[in-house]
Amino acid sequence: MKLKAISLFVLLLSAIASADDNPSTSTPGQAGNHEQSFQASTSGMAADFTEKDINDIHTISLSDYRGKVVMLNFWGPWCQPCRTEVPALERLQNKHKGKLVIIGAAVFSSEASVELFYRDFAMNYPVIYGSYDLMDKYGKVSAFPTTIIIDQMGAIAGRVIGSKTGDQFEEMLKPLLAK
Repeated sequence: MKLKAISLFVLLLSAIASADDNPSTSTPGQAGNHEQSFQASTSGMAADFTEKDINDIHTISLSDYRGKVVMLNFWGPWCQPCRTEVPALERLQNKHKGKLVIIGAAVFSSEASVELFYRDFAMNYPVIYGSYDLMDKYGKVSAFPTTIIIDQMGAIAGRVIGSKTGDQFEEMLKPLLAK
């Protein structure tokens, strides 16, 4: 227990130290609502993962979504930019059903707060609890929201740090969804 608390403290300190002054991203306890740029990537294949959804009903495996574009969105209900972004993600999920899958990875949050947010917003995409291991696999995620865009072959196509509008996401996704 003491080791877990120390690990959390170190992670939070490193997140605070690496965060910039961009108000479109949040570290735990910080909020903002402006945008930051998309970072195209050629960093290779996305790390596979298998997690239960927040209701402990469905198993979510990245490998199950080969052939579709995946947006892995690290977020938290405490993060105002994350909260602002959810309706745009829901619209994208509806518009591109069958070609696009959004997976929410809730971090630094209690199960109760995530489940309440999920129900209140009637989220239409699966949400898992994002572990430290999962955040590490995707480049030591430390600002929220952070969205990893994964192409149909399972390669990382880009990383979005900060909140985006639906139109901004559409522009980023257009070349991938056209394939």
